[in-house]
Amino acid sequence: MRSKRLDPAKVYPAKKLKLTVVAIAAALLIGSFYTITWASYIYSAVMKTYIATAEGDFYFTSDLLTDAADVPVYHITHDWHTAATIGFELRNYENQLNVSDRQITYTAAASPSGSSVSGAIDPAGPVGQSQAVSLTVPAPANTGAPLEVLVTAASSYPYAKTLWGRFIISPAVSYTVAENTGSPVAALKITLAQSAQQARAVTITWQDGAAPDMTNPIVLNATSIDLANKTLTTSLNTAALYELVFFKDSAASDYTGVTVTGA
Repeated sequence: MRSKRLDPAKVYPAKKLKLTVVAIAAALLIGSFYTITWASYIYSAVMKTYIATAEGDFYFTSDLLTDAADVPVYHITHDWHTAATIGFELRNYENQLNVSDRQITYTAAASPSGSSVSGAIDPAGPVGQSQAVSLTVPAPANTGAPLEVLVTAASSYPYAKTLWGRFIISPAVSYTVAENTGSPVAALKITLAQSAQQARAVTITWQDGAAPDMTNPIVLNATSIDLANKTLTTSLNTAALYELVFFKDSAASDYTGVTVTGA
């Protein structure tokens, strides 16, 4: 039997045709991949630019609160006869060149205890707008110690942003009576916090078991004194420390029956 020999001239063109088809298909596939990748890149870039531009036109600021990691701390004084008030501004602008052009809705709150309010800042063209916000803080269980309050203001529309600040509320008038067991006297120390007022009225009340030193300037300069009801009112300078000695009826006891309040 005679075997057939293939003609190389007929085989090679067929192989070349197959290789050409494969090459074209690969080129189309690679081209499609790069087209999709490039389109995805362009889309992402456009969206990022749009979002950055949109958020770049959003300004939610305050005169006291900030979104910085370093939270500002403010010190205020209060008598606690009533709830304390913390006031601040919320604004829809960074400066007069950067103003939000859409309404901003927000909620402001004081914690761990305090009120909360919600509101909105409406745009007014190129002119920045602001709103005064007041939050109330109820008296704590211990009115003689400083109270730390965290105030937050969070926008919910058109973008979420939170501003915050810490407020330390110290009593305008604080006092201590040193431990006095075994001593014939009890020493009362009164501290008045710094204030815009140069002086303030202070009322001192004491219980049975001791009597104040009547030669002390606090007593001598009292605007009113009622020994029968064991109370006196006097004017003391702010940002100052005072001491008044009480003579005890019994040295053995620890006398603590004195209270001091801002009048």
